[in-house]
Amino acid sequence: MAVASLAAASFITLASASASAKGPEDWALEFIDNAVSNEWGTDPECFLNWDDEDPNIAWTGMTKGACFFTLSLQKAMGYTQQDISLMWGKRSPGSDYYYALVNASPAVGAIPTGIETYFRRVTRAIDIQKGDVFTIGAVGDCAAEMPTNCYPGHTMIITGAPEEIRPQIMPIYSGTKQYAVPIADSTGSNHGCTAGKYKDSRWSGACMGGKMEAGAGTGYVRVYTDSLTGILLGYTWSVTASTSSYYSPSTRPYRIGRLFKLPAPVPTDPPPPPE
Repeated sequence: MAVASLAAASFITLASASASAKGPEDWALEFIDNAVSNEWGTDPECFLNWDDEDPNIAWTGMTKGACFFTLSLQKAMGYTQQDISLMWGKRSPGSDYYYALVNASPAVGAIPTGIETYFRRVTRAIDIQKGDVFTIGAVGDCAAEMPTNCYPGHTMIITGAPEEIRPQIMPIYSGTKQYAVPIADSTGSNHGCTAGKYKDSRWSGACMGGKMEAGAGTGYVRVYTDSLTGILLGYTWSVTASTSSYYSPSTRPYRIGRLFKLPAPVPTDPPPPPE
């Protein structure tokens, strides 16, 4: 995993003049709200087009979880694939790679260890903020010729503050609190079929016989915390009541990261001629 040194200079934030006034979560939501072609997949490779680009391809996209986040970040920061590669060692990191980056990051407010990942790890639900990134690691040997029990991981962009769920919804575990976390992502698996507050924007119809439109959209995941310390425990893919939807960190590991001191884009203009 390639990461940059803490000594790297020229840091900016998402709100700086060199970057967009909007964060990746804002660009993701804008695309979802206006998309005229919103496919799920990466063949030949993922792409997103907003309305300030070629009008012939405005509001079209084909994405999966990790590249949906990467492209939204590129839009917000004015990054190219080269910038992403310089930061993280890959032009388009996968979800398991993002999980590893966040997992290796210091917690919010902690003293850095000397390696900069451009993330800070969020450990409590009450500290989750709009713009944080929900990363899920891979499970099983997905690189095998005939993978079994393989889950490749997933990446979601958090779009708002968490909300404690009262009363709690099944599955319920003693000594825990539950929080609904709003997200934007690109997936082929809906975040619940609930028609109410915690609805997935891609689901239409009743839970029985309804339809999922794969691609970019919004929904909710549920995180569990220790009721005393507030530390994050496991999660569920949706806020839909069930008896077996809970994932512990040992069965499907996840981390929530916050983008931190992102570097300025590498200049694309050629250097001036010698005098």
